[in-house]
This record gives sequence, C-alpha cells and structure tokens, in this order.
Amino acid sequence: MKPPRSAAAKRALGLWKQAPRSSRVHTSIRWWTAPFEALELEIPRAGNILEVGCGHGVFTSFIALSSRSRNVVGVDIDEEKIKLAQGSLQGLRSDEATVSFEHRPSGEIPTVGGGWNAIVFADVLYLLAPEDRSRLLAECAAVLAPGGVLIVKEVDTKPRFKARIAQFQEFLATKVMRITDGDALDFPSAADLEMLMTSNGLTTRVARLDKGYFHPHCVVVGTKVGS
Repeated sequence: MKPPRSAAAKRALGLWKQAPRSSRVHTSIRWWTAPFEALELEIPRAGNILEVGCGHGVFTSFIALSSRSRNVVGVDIDEEKIKLAQGSLQGLRSDEATVSFEHRPSGEIPTVGGGWNAIVFADVLYLLAPEDRSRLLAECAAVLAPGGVLIVKEVDTKPRFKARIAQFQEFLATKVMRITDGDALDFPSAADLEMLMTSNGLTTRVARLDKGYFHPHCVVVGTKVGS
C-alpha cells in the first residue's frame, strides 16, 4: 500500500474532499491499494487518452493532471459513478487539466479523429467473461492511432498467495457489497492478456507493478504498429 506522492496525485484525490463520505473512502482505498503512479508512467505524455471502466474517475483525473498535453476521457457503464466523477471536476481550475467523463451504458468504445494515442484499463477485464474480454480488446486495438498503446493493468494469477488476496477482495466488492458492477469474476493472467493483444496485431511487453503491494499488480502494454 502506498500513499499519493506526486503533486498531481494529491490534487486528484483532493478533488474528492467535498464528495459523499462513502465516495471519499472508496477513492482513497482504491488509490492506496493500486499502483497508479507507476501505471501513469506507461501512458504517453501527450495526445488523446481514453480510460475504459474509469469508475469514480480518480485515475482519469490523475492522468490529466500529470500532463497538460493530454486530452483525457473516462467512460464507464455505471451512471452514478460517472455523475460523481463529473462532480469532482468542479474543483478543477480551467488551466489545470483537460479531462471529461462519459456514461456509456452499453460499454461501447468511443472513437476520436486519428485514433486514440492510448487506451487504458485499470482492473476492469476480470469482470468480463473471456469471450467479452477478447471482443473488447479487439475493438480497442482497432481504434488506436498508429503507434498508439493499449495499456491493461490487472492482478496477475501469480504469486498465488497475492492473487488469492486480490480475488477475495474483488468477490466482496462485486458479489457481497455490490460496489463494483460485473457479471463475471474471471481473472486473466498476464500471459493470457499478452496473447490476446498479440492476436490483435500489437507488439507487447509485460511489467510487474506489485512491489510494496499485497496484490500481484501487473501491466501489459500493446503497441500498434505505425503506418
């Protein structure tokens, strides 16, 4: 577990000071248990950036606050979370960041002229059945700009003791407390994700992000060949 360290990270969490207590608690726990500052380093410093399944949007805002040259959009199927995310932006100054949130109830991937320079998932794909996960990643690969990157952060299935901690937590969040929407709990390994990206024509690399965390965080980055 790690606290926010950079000025952008502290600012992103600070946007939630006036939010309902339950949302403040959720976003704080989410930050402390996820390697967001390490993940942000994988994202291009400029261009059109999309976060799919952004939830409350704290990472989306952090991406935008970390570089003014990014145009960042967060989308999610949960209308209530998107409303809260949009509300958090009221605390932003006009010159701080370029960021917006959209409710996408059907889960469709928005497009942008020239393609997305990066599409990011942070702990989303385990909520989908394998066939839906495969379809979604194919859709994302198709709408990337040449040279764009598909960045998928998930909890790996190894080491097993860390994986079991993460899986139990997500079971509580989705099936017991109903904090997170999702029809399935199917945890893909880093190797599974790498194979899916490769099958969509992306060149891939895998990195561990779990040092200092209870969960086996990993990231798989797929790059679309430029043209």
